[in-house]
Amino acid sequence: MPRDTFTDFAVHSAPTGDGGTEIAIFGELDLATIEPVKAAVESALESIGHVVIDMRACPFVDSRGIAVLAHAAIGLREQGRDLLIRGAHPRVQQILDRSGLTSSNLLKVEPEPPAPD
Repeated sequence: MPRDTFTDFAVHSAPTGDGGTEIAIFGELDLATIEPVKAAVESALESIGHVVIDMRACPFVDSRGIAVLAHAAIGLREQGRDLLIRGAHPRVQQILDRSGLTSSNLLKVEPEPPAPD
C-alpha cells in the first residue's frame, strides 16, 4: 500500500512530559472526520503545555479542518502556548500556507521529512 493511502480514520491523543498533548491524525481531515479531531483539540486546550498535532499520516485537510486548527492555535495563543503541526505533507503544507495560518505565525509547522531512497 502506498505511504499516503489510508483505509480508516483515527485520532490518537496522549499527554506529553511538559503537561501538553500530542494528537496524531490518521487519514483525511474533512467534514466526515472532523468531530473526533474537534474533541481531541478541545481536550488539549484544557491541558497546560504546548500541543503538537502529528499529521504525517494525514494527506489532506479541508476548510473545516483548517477551522479546527485555527481555533486551536488561537485558543493556545491566548493561553501563552503554542500549536506545532508535525510532519505536514507537501499538499497539507500548501493548504496551511494558503490559509494564512503559517504566515501569521499562528501555528508552527515542521514539514514532512523526505522519504529515504
